[in-house]
Amino acid sequence: MATSYIPAQDAQALIWMQTFSQGITANPGLYMLTAADAAAISAAVAAFDVALDVASDPTTRTPVSVATKDDARTAAEQICRQFVNLIKYNAGISDPDKIAIGVRPVNPNRDPIPAPSTSPLVNVVLATPGAMTLRYADSTTPDSPAKPFGATELQLFVAVGTTPAVDPVAAKFYGKFTKNPVGVGFSSPDDGKIATYFARWASRKGDTGPWSLPVSMRIAA
Repeated sequence: MATSYIPAQDAQALIWMQTFSQGITANPGLYMLTAADAAAISAAVAAFDVALDVASDPTTRTPVSVATKDDARTAAEQICRQFVNLIKYNAGISDPDKIAIGVRPVNPNRDPIPAPSTSPLVNVVLATPGAMTLRYADSTTPDSPAKPFGATELQLFVAVGTTPAVDPVAAKFYGKFTKNPVGVGFSSPDDGKIATYFARWASRKGDTGPWSLPVSMRIAA
């Protein structure tokens, strides 16, 4: 679970996460985030802190408590990594402010981070007349909303026809998205037709990863 930012050892990782979380909580606007973003980070880090205490105490250390701690660390690490990537490459945030919360500024002498080699998973979670709501995740972490390392956005393409599409070439670009859920609207001539979704991750430099599997559903009238 180690990254270039987060130490491998649990105790050191918690210290890094707490520094990161506390800095953002103190001034979310400085990092161009919202109070809700800060609260989500803080809650995940606090859950890891509690789970680590339980798993570290000899009287409560069990296989279950260790597994709970590992899950809590994974969740906290994923949400921290998601916002680290946003902050690191945001030219509107000064390097000293990035360093203050443990984020290393961009090194122009390093190669750019490539797009992920994994594909997204896209699911239709709600279908109403003329509209659908989607949620996406990475194929390697289907239970987490966090984007994979290197991805700054999801590119969504939609094909509408009388039969499901099988090739993304048939789909039209719909939009770029950074947060779940995603709403998709259709016009009345599309009622009763079939919408097929394709998606891929994109990096900050515009590089793209592999296509997702197609997901199709009939558009409700």
